[in-house]
Amino acid sequence: MTENSHLEPALISPVVGGMVRTWTEGESALWTVDDPGALGALLGHGQVARTMMPDNRFREIVLLDSETKTLFVQPRFATPGDGTAELLAKPFELGDPTTPADLTAVGTDRWEELESLLASVAISAAGRREFWLAELGGWEAPHQPNFLFTVVEEHGVATAVMEATPAPVGSDVWPDAPRGRSNVSVSAPASQDTVEAAGIFAVSAIETWKTTPWDVVLTFGRLSEFT
Repeated sequence: MTENSHLEPALISPVVGGMVRTWTEGESALWTVDDPGALGALLGHGQVARTMMPDNRFREIVLLDSETKTLFVQPRFATPGDGTAELLAKPFELGDPTTPADLTAVGTDRWEELESLLASVAISAAGRREFWLAELGGWEAPHQPNFLFTVVEEHGVATAVMEATPAPVGSDVWPDAPRGRSNVSVSAPASQDTVEAAGIFAVSAIETWKTTPWDVVLTFGRLSEFT
């Protein structure tokens, strides 16, 4: 970074199709990334700096210089023995921005990519004893719609729990919502297969939001504070 850089904190979507969406306080843009594999491996796995959200929840945050089209990832924790947290973990070069509205159709392969990514996020979060939600991006986005995943333990038995609000309509994987409820949940004994199934259930819910994979952000919370 240089003294003349214009860095802004930005929320960030998952990396899908080599692209990522950012939300600064003033605008949102969709970018191509020079190394999507490296950026995607960092996001959603507890390694990236976070910003506080309501209800003691957190979202990952990056630093964006839209003039130089450069994105900086801050580490969540200081390097052991370093004494201070390094601001820059890895710089990523971005292509010319577009607007998410330019994407009028999303291919099946992009949804499958998001499904695989969220399965990996679920495994990682369970290992850190965190729950997570997929929600619409933005600093002042609504709390609904959302998809929630967590693993809870009771009497020594771990259970994977998934909840969609509102209940997806016409889904092949979600059951109908119980009478009088707007959301729906499913659960199963926790195993690698049932935790990874979060990707399938999340994408099935997100597709009913009439949105794209780049409209989504992930929100995390400590399992000890899960209600």
